Amino acid sequence: MALSEYEQEMLAQLEEQLRDEDPKLAESFQPARQVSLKRLVIGLFIAVAGIAVLVAAVAFSMSWLGIIGFVVMLGGALYIFSGPRGMAPAPTPSAGSQRSTSKESFMARQQEMWERRRDQDGR
Repeated sequence: MALSEYEQEMLAQLEEQLRDEDPKLAESFQPARQVSLKRLVIGLFIAVAGIAVLVAAVAFSMSWLGIIGFVVMLGGALYIFSGPRGMAPAPTPSAGSQRSTSKESFMARQQEMWERRRDQDGR
């Protein structure tokens, strides 16, 4: 279920406040890093080449070639999951979240928005 514009703005404000108060904790909640496409393709190519060498070693009964094929295959898998990774894009702060982030003004804005929303609903 998608968040409304109001809920997205509130979430952005809460995230900004968390980053201001405890940057290390906020960093631990960041989305998981993603493997780059280039690194994935190269790693898969290396792993498939390792499997081919492993199959050839079985076909020709060469155990030393099988070990080399296994090492190449393992190297391809390690290449995919190690090294630099692309970061998921960070959420951009909304216009409402660029205001002062002190606790008093945050709570005042929350109260004001709550009252405005209640008045719009006709309650």
